[in-house]
Amino acid sequence: MKSIHPILINFTAALLLLFTAGNGFAQLLPASADEFRLSIENVKQPTDKTLEFDLYLLDTEPATPFELALIQIGILINPEIYNGGTLKASLVEDNSQLLDVQQPMNILFVQDANVIKLPSRTLKPVAKDAPAGQRGSIISTKAPGTRICKILLTNSVAYAKTPLKLSFNFARIPYPTSVSQYIKGVNTPLECNISNCVVKY
Repeated sequence: MKSIHPILINFTAALLLLFTAGNGFAQLLPASADEFRLSIENVKQPTDKTLEFDLYLLDTEPATPFELALIQIGILINPEIYNGGTLKASLVEDNSQLLDVQQPMNILFVQDANVIKLPSRTLKPVAKDAPAGQRGSIISTKAPGTRICKILLTNSVAYAKTPLKLSFNFARIPYPTSVSQYIKGVNTPLECNISNCVVKY
């Protein structure tokens, strides 16, 4: 019986490894960007030193419920509005429509980077023997969606009369916007970009 050539064995092993790795990477890729719309809404200036706005998440595919797993948000702001002042971000209480365990608890404004950072709340892992069921908030299919929170930006001086120019940040630095949902119980990252993350003035 003829022996299999070592080069053929190595080639076959390499192909198998490449195929396996490829499948693994494919599972890490974000799902479709058509699942949701993240929006900044109701931008207002109650006083000359305060600005506020709401964050909403909308399920744009009503045929299948959108169960939120995690959401983290980075929002860039126009530094020309500072007017020499120092800004502070805070959450307006009792304005989130998410489940209690997912409601934002912390927010930070980093003035050097001109970014508002809203970190996600990580849910505790489910025990292996736990019954299947809902873990995250079910996101509304009715516009503007489910309110994530209301954000208040307070300046130490009066804001300059210049456009706010809020925008979602998607790069890792200074702070990325990311959304994931439970799909068949699996925390699945979704693609975030300028088409599904919008600012409404």
